[in-house]
Amino acid sequence: MTATSALLWAGYESQIRGAAPPEGPWEPWGTWVERDGPLVRVHHGTHGTVVHASLVGADLDLDGLVRRQQAAFAERVEPVEWKVYDHDGPALPAALSAAGFTPGPPRALLIADVADVPACPGAVVRSHFAGQDEPRRESVRRMAADAPEQRRALAELEADGQNWEALVLEGAGRVVDVLWLEAVRDTDFTAIGGTTGPRPELLDAAVAFCSRWSVRSTRLVAEAPAAFVPAHLAAGFHEAARVTTYRWAPPGEPARERPSRRLLSEPEHDEIWKRFEERFEVTYETAYDGIAEPPGSVAFHMAAVDHPQDPLLAEVERVIARGLRACGRPGDRLYRLKWYISGSRCDPTRVGGPGQPRWVGCSYLVDENVVQVSGDLRMGTYGNFREESLCVFGPDLVAEVEAELTALLGTVLRRDGRPVGNVWSFGP
Repeated sequence: MTATSALLWAGYESQIRGAAPPEGPWEPWGTWVERDGPLVRVHHGTHGTVVHASLVGADLDLDGLVRRQQAAFAERVEPVEWKVYDHDGPALPAALSAAGFTPGPPRALLIADVADVPACPGAVVRSHFAGQDEPRRESVRRMAADAPEQRRALAELEADGQNWEALVLEGAGRVVDVLWLEAVRDTDFTAIGGTTGPRPELLDAAVAFCSRWSVRSTRLVAEAPAAFVPAHLAAGFHEAARVTTYRWAPPGEPARERPSRRLLSEPEHDEIWKRFEERFEVTYETAYDGIAEPPGSVAFHMAAVDHPQDPLLAEVERVIARGLRACGRPGDRLYRLKWYISGSRCDPTRVGGPGQPRWVGCSYLVDENVVQVSGDLRMGTYGNFREESLCVFGPDLVAEVEAELTALLGTVLRRDGRPVGNVWSFGP
């Protein structure tokens, strides 16, 4: 290893390797993080990963450590991926192989200072996902899915819902190759998740995109199969290590979807909006007038909530979340929607509980109208900030939460969509 490669590896090892995904409002959607000594388990619901810093020289029972991870992922029926670097020595690969893990093809870990990546004038490279329609996005997804194994699949970055982008190289009016990348939060790095071809133009475009991003990175990192390595080296990258992904799958059928996911302009997002507006007779223009509240619904007065951090609002949200979880069915999709703003979906039975990802729903905002509804429209909430009201609908959900909400809020505005006379107002 050259002195430059050693320096770049040291930066990678100290900033990226072993770092758990960020926690808080910008954590990857639908993930749950657990620690086991020097290891971090990341549960995605559909699969899991193990990350850690170097274990060389540590006094560890590697065989026992590996089997504990298997037990944790088996309990959730999640296949697991475990990256091993050539710097780790032979003990860890041996322990993984003894436990039944299977190694994939080795890849080169390549790192570059962005200032060292030469420009490729004349190439037509575009930021693809921003502002593109769904058919064009889907064509890029298909191309990315056929690419050889690299650092992270495009589908995983999209599911994370964090800072990422796909860049496309165009020629003769069509997409020739694709590169996707993510900003690695709180580090000097932007990571190339992968590329469909070893294109210097795309590597240069990744550098240019970094300079425009809100996250100004000074280094690029990639994992490349042997056929892609020469293009990276020619573009100023240095090989810092070799990396192999070991995989193991427990018995059983893993979940096909993460517990929650952010939604932007996907057809699914538009479709649930259309059905909700038709069923509840509401549009963006009429939202302040409320929805057609169905039989069995209850609307509460929310004037006692003063601000977004009001403890009363937190209690209301806790009650609603508990009710939605209790009424959720296996495979349910619960949507949070705001007009002309990104939304989300979750399986209410797989979020918000012990050992599960955080709850992503929202029933009331002090400055926006917000919808929370199951995919079959059988239950949900409608928060109307202008009227200062919260409508809860669906017989099972109302039965679960009405008593607690009445104790918290006191005043009922409407039942079955009809006023009950508890709140006096001006006018007829």
